[in-house]
Amino acid sequence: MRSILQKRGLRFVFAANVISMLGSGMNSAAVAWTVLQRTHSEMALGTFAVLQTLPAMLMLPFTGVIIDREDRRRLVMMLDAARALIILVVAVLAYRGRVQVWQLYLMNTLVAAGFWMFWPTITALIQELTPEGEFVKSNTLLLAGVQGGWMLPLLFRSAPGPRGAASAGTETRSRSGRNRVAAVLA
Repeated sequence: MRSILQKRGLRFVFAANVISMLGSGMNSAAVAWTVLQRTHSEMALGTFAVLQTLPAMLMLPFTGVIIDREDRRRLVMMLDAARALIILVVAVLAYRGRVQVWQLYLMNTLVAAGFWMFWPTITALIQELTPEGEFVKSNTLLLAGVQGGWMLPLLFRSAPGPRGAASAGTETRSRSGRNRVAAVLA
């Protein structure tokens, strides 16, 4: 494990992955909660989940070709930047009080498409950067970053107090744009 973390490039990739997955986890939890709060419909939440899954089924058969032809470092950065930009646009709409459920669905689909291109790319990049015979350990660190990044926002979301689940409904119903952004991004 130590030999993996001695590689500067791998340390950067692992740190960036944790930060990226933390943001993705916060976004996914907040948007799912917002869809449920706005619609009060399990069907709408189910639609959200289906739209998150469709890009994987449609894109994964073709992503390998793109990944093999592009510089993986650049592709990982571009995909993360594109996902961040999409989320930022929706956050601005939420801040202005103009975000609609269909826009959350569209954002979710585009971000999921970016993720399903990102995941095989970062896995291939890790394999490229990892010393011979250490890929299993590198992959374990990568997956730990993904799981940690996705689980931490759920822990914060369920914490009692002003940011917890008990007050989330009041945040999404508030007329203040800042509270809407906090609800979408929290």
